[in-house]
Amino acid sequence: MATKRLKDNELSREPSVKAVLSKLSRKAVGGVVTVHEAASLLGLERRAASARLAALARRGWLTRVRRGFYYVLPLESGNEPAVAPDPWVLAFRLFEPCYIGGWSAAEHWGLTEQLFRSTFVVTSANIRERSQTFLRAEFHLVRVRQERLLKNSTVWRGDVRVPIADRERTIADALVDPTWIGGIRHLIDILHSYVTEPKKDFPKIIHTLDHIGHASGIKRLGFLAETLFPEESWLIEAAHARRSTGVIRLDPSIKSKGRLSKRWGLWINVSIPLHNNT
Repeated sequence: MATKRLKDNELSREPSVKAVLSKLSRKAVGGVVTVHEAASLLGLERRAASARLAALARRGWLTRVRRGFYYVLPLESGNEPAVAPDPWVLAFRLFEPCYIGGWSAAEHWGLTEQLFRSTFVVTSANIRERSQTFLRAEFHLVRVRQERLLKNSTVWRGDVRVPIADRERTIADALVDPTWIGGIRHLIDILHSYVTEPKKDFPKIIHTLDHIGHASGIKRLGFLAETLFPEESWLIEAAHARRSTGVIRLDPSIKSKGRLSKRWGLWINVSIPLHNNT
């Protein structure tokens, strides 16, 4: 109790609470400030900055998001629970280095009409759980090697540039792991839609799969192209030339093997719905 009063008394001195909050608010990215950033802004050592932020949080000026991260509450928020103004920006702050991918990127680029509650985040940061919630925003996290985070697009979210998988990276990621966009059937729907687009860029998808080094994606792409749109002969030949040894399942989320495609090194363990592209 005495410790708390001491810290509150310290906060009442110069710089004032108002001045401190003004500094934090101006520099907070997406409303979030870290202890390290606060230390630099306020000219404090890290431990002192951490104590000051914790004291401000106890008094209701900040909300602790997780260890080392605080959200500067808008003055008009009153007693309402803190809500992330933009989950993408919050994800960028909490899980950097990262990018928005999977179903969230697919939704953004209009590749799917499926709606998902959680924001899909691809990160190389250490994560304890794949599903996490901060400031009432839900996140689905997957961890990858840092090399896989390179060469992503960015989009403006307010005044923050957030890394995001472009359309071809989104499809390439889904070919490596269809669960990233909700499963193999959603992937098939996306490919059906993508192949009819005038700006489709299958060479870029091939190049992306080469870059991230996942032969499983090449196998799925080749088989699905040959099955769904056999007129794309260049794509099928390019994928076939790159196929690797070994056998994988077309849908890795299904344990049964189904029939074997020796041509592609795939267990075809799910039926493929055919669309009429004419």
